[in-house]
Amino acid sequence: MRSPTYLAGVFLFLAISFLLYFNLAVRLDAGAALFRFNQLTEVGADARAAGHGERALTLLRREGESDESLSPLMLRVANAQMARKNHARVAGLLRDALATNASRTLTKRERADYEDKLARASILSGDIESAVAIYASFLELAGDDAARGGGEDPNAMSAFYAERVGQAGALFTGALNHARPYEPARGAREAHLAAAGDMASLGVFYSMREDGAYAAAGLLSSAYAIRQRLLGGDHPDTVQLTLVLGPVYAQMGRLDDAEKLYLDAFHAQEQLKGANSPDLSLYIKLLTRIYEKQGRITEAQALQEHMRNLFRDAFGAQRYAVNRERDRREDINRPVSKQFVLEAAYAPGDLVSAAEYSVPTAKSPNIDEMKLRLAGDQGLDPREANLPARLAQLISLCRSEAGERISLRSGYRSYGTQKVLYANIGDKGTVTPPGMSEHQTGLAADINVDGRFMRPSDRSYQCFEENAYRFGFILSYPPDNDYLPAGDSYEPWHWRYVGVSTAQLYREAGPHQKPQEFLAALPCYQERAANGIFPAIGEKDICLSGKPDVKVAASDADAAQPQDEDARAARILNKLPAAATPR
Repeated sequence: MRSPTYLAGVFLFLAISFLLYFNLAVRLDAGAALFRFNQLTEVGADARAAGHGERALTLLRREGESDESLSPLMLRVANAQMARKNHARVAGLLRDALATNASRTLTKRERADYEDKLARASILSGDIESAVAIYASFLELAGDDAARGGGEDPNAMSAFYAERVGQAGALFTGALNHARPYEPARGAREAHLAAAGDMASLGVFYSMREDGAYAAAGLLSSAYAIRQRLLGGDHPDTVQLTLVLGPVYAQMGRLDDAEKLYLDAFHAQEQLKGANSPDLSLYIKLLTRIYEKQGRITEAQALQEHMRNLFRDAFGAQRYAVNRERDRREDINRPVSKQFVLEAAYAPGDLVSAAEYSVPTAKSPNIDEMKLRLAGDQGLDPREANLPARLAQLISLCRSEAGERISLRSGYRSYGTQKVLYANIGDKGTVTPPGMSEHQTGLAADINVDGRFMRPSDRSYQCFEENAYRFGFILSYPPDNDYLPAGDSYEPWHWRYVGVSTAQLYREAGPHQKPQEFLAALPCYQERAANGIFPAIGEKDICLSGKPDVKVAASDADAAQPQDEDARAARILNKLPAAATPR
């Protein structure tokens, strides 16, 4: 019989021998390393498994295995390295694996999932350029689902792409400091400009989200700094970012930064278009708003006076159509919102095909949705002084300036069509409740750019912002509006025809980003402007001081919405009986 001490010693010797052999095997034998990697990943010990997976990759390569054959293992090792927060290595493994032909066997969703992981690892390892390139491509693939609220099918790939970009906002917030813009560390000039374009697209996406201000500021300020350095502050692409970065700065309370942006943009446009151009009005209004918030009332008022002089010189002093006693509920400049609901039976009587007036259409030109009201000006040439002709002119101008494909996505929609669309999509999408849609009037135009909703990052958007008022259009749903029941309903693609004189007056004297309030109180603004009395900066706007006198309700119970007793002032149409509704 052997003593217990002897047996214990033998057991210890064997155990040590096995451990030495096993350790040597997993270090020198690819099969053993892979076996151990699989064991650990199966029990969820990814952090411990990562080293064995890396060793298996190294040994298998020594044995002649190619990246093509190792691609699945590389993806698995990348997942294990994520547990160790080795972000640079995760990015390297994923990049190499996804570059192989073998990765083509992945489903579209699987590949997108790995690309999302690659983008996240890139952000966390400081490689912002790679991340923004991936997420900018996701935005393009998301199409309309990148717009407010997403799309009809939450399981669609487009919704998946939009969701992943949205989730990355927190990472961009942590990685980018908006006070110190990010500068690419590598690549040529073209690569830096491409990165700036991707940052701009993503920044605009986050700027339209409730919790995206800091991510937007970091991305947009970085894009602006790159373009300013490489293109100059007066380049159109640099100036364009002013329209999205400035409001983000203002929202964050960085008024001095917003002021500098607007001043630079104003001077750039002044050099381009001349000191006496009314096109400067957009940037004057933006700058005036900042001065007003800063309490610099005298400077703000001086800018307002300068803008009115520009308008008077360009368009004449007597151009305000005073309407004291007309019923405006059938006018082209009547308001439409949850406070001013359209009757279910309302239908314009002068619908025409937009294509017949050379408006590019995104759908078959024969359907109702590709029709618009003629809304011709009395006493002027009916071939040119009408809504579709002016929209065609505006699109032509912006297409030549922007180099982008612009088309009419949606024009007239009946109450019944709106009701069906809203029932299918509701508050999840970009369809307003029936009776509250300007599309029912035939005066609204949703604009497509390159096959999807217009975005503020598009060159075309800047062109519309600068020039739409000349052709009688205004932006119906600006940022932070509350015109619809579903919270913030910012729609940068939705342009409403109100007529040239009304659009000019709104740009010149209207309240900042309050188009429905302005339209409701239009007779007041027209009368005061005709008498040379304009709202003064810092003083109460007389035209916005009243309570609603008339509210137009839908005849269909489904369209009726609770009326807000505390709604903004100036919800006034007039006090006369409604005229007969055209059929």
